[in-house]
Amino acid sequence: MSKRPSFPNLTPEEFLHTFIDEARDIAPFASCTSLQSFIHQIVFKASACLEERYRAIEDLRGALAPEQYAQLIVNIKNSIGGEFAVVSNDKQQVHIRADRCPFGKLVHSAPGLCHMTSSIFGGIAARNFGYAKVELKSRIALESDHCDICIHLDTTAATEVLGDEYFSDGYQVIAEVRAPDELQKVIEQRLHTLWSQDLTRHANEDISTRPCLIASSMQMRDLLRAVERIADTRATVLLSGETGVGKEILARSIHGMSSRLNQSFVAVNCGSLPADLVESELFGHERGAFTDAKQQRQGRFELANQGTLFLDEIDSLSPKAQVSLLRVLQEGRFERVGGHQPIACDVRVIAASNRNLAELVERGEFRKDLFFRLNVVPLHIPPLRDRREDIAPLVKMLLRRFADRYQTEVKEVSPAAMRCLEEHAWPGNVRELENVLERSFLFAEGPVIQRISLDLTPRLGHVPVNETADLRQLKKNAADEVERRILESLLEQTNGDVRGVAAALSLTQRAIYQKLSYHGLGAGHEAKN
Repeated sequence: MSKRPSFPNLTPEEFLHTFIDEARDIAPFASCTSLQSFIHQIVFKASACLEERYRAIEDLRGALAPEQYAQLIVNIKNSIGGEFAVVSNDKQQVHIRADRCPFGKLVHSAPGLCHMTSSIFGGIAARNFGYAKVELKSRIALESDHCDICIHLDTTAATEVLGDEYFSDGYQVIAEVRAPDELQKVIEQRLHTLWSQDLTRHANEDISTRPCLIASSMQMRDLLRAVERIADTRATVLLSGETGVGKEILARSIHGMSSRLNQSFVAVNCGSLPADLVESELFGHERGAFTDAKQQRQGRFELANQGTLFLDEIDSLSPKAQVSLLRVLQEGRFERVGGHQPIACDVRVIAASNRNLAELVERGEFRKDLFFRLNVVPLHIPPLRDRREDIAPLVKMLLRRFADRYQTEVKEVSPAAMRCLEEHAWPGNVRELENVLERSFLFAEGPVIQRISLDLTPRLGHVPVNETADLRQLKKNAADEVERRILESLLEQTNGDVRGVAAALSLTQRAIYQKLSYHGLGAGHEAKN
């Protein structure tokens, strides 16, 4: 190995050449099962070299104390142009903050450099303390204004922390990149926290089911890793995917994994907003701004300040609303309808569409500049037919949910019925699967669901679904039919007791009366108070 200059003269170029030299030395003898393993070997060897040089300069012997370790890793990064500082250190963790990355703007196009830094920190810590878990809490590479890094030295205290782990057996350092199952568990815990907060803040609203995220397929596991990487940044996210794939749950996952977790998550379905009220809904209005504006009203951006705003069906916004949204994304401020005072806001925007926005831009139906603003981090959720490994665990989760909802024993699905579910194309994705399975659950005789009824449109007759059919109306009619049958069944089970039906569906009695009226069931049943 060639002789290298002393540690104080380390430059960014020489720092990177350290890894190149080690790669050249290791490559002929490497017996790695993956590229990742090979890279770890390079980084661990390079970090050992850097540690050895630092020890010689400081005349250090034996295992480093946490404060010595903290000073070492800060000196490594600062010697090549970083601005790193020790926030705190003790036997459990070392907390480091950086206000400048030594790699400058390069790190934005090569965020993998952060994981190289993580491996350096983890390798040195594992050699001196036997164990380390490196948590990258925020990163300049992902548009944060600083890096926040915690190196956890206590295995017990780091159990619930997200990060890559490093171990030493006294001879070599071993890296264990976080397993997808661990990441999924943490995201679900965050989703549950959000769900509980909503119950507290909106006690009178119907939140009947706790959200759940299923990720058995490789595609969904890759999505979870992407969520972790971009969650705690300010970057705007554009979610794409067919209707029913779970775009809002993924948006909530991003919010839940960010430092905005304890702030508001506000969801807006842009497609349901009347065209003439879109700007009032998004930005609020002043009293007297229009005929029905009896008082000042906050819009969704104000309600989401410091938190996350989820804009679903973003493609349905009018050209005028697109201009207003673009301005907010560019300037971070807006004005209420009828107002003249700019209002600053700190809102992380996550947009979603089940249509291809790039194609809409080409056809002139969506603003190109707004598309570029939204498409900073594009995430595509694949349809259920392309991730069939998720169907069985989804079915299992949904059956537990239905048992809780209807206060019955958990039912199972027969092997033949499961094959039917796994082979279906699911054009409506998870939402369609839930509807089909709920109907099968309610009408199954006994504890095992033997038959899956995929026809959700028995009252429509044989309507050909072609290019002229109104697909949304077909879906609405199908959903109405399922809802009507559920209400009829529950009314029969409760002998017409509306309170019993409301309790079974986790709805208010008022909501049940509205549904009975909508389906024309009130006259046919003696609804009890």
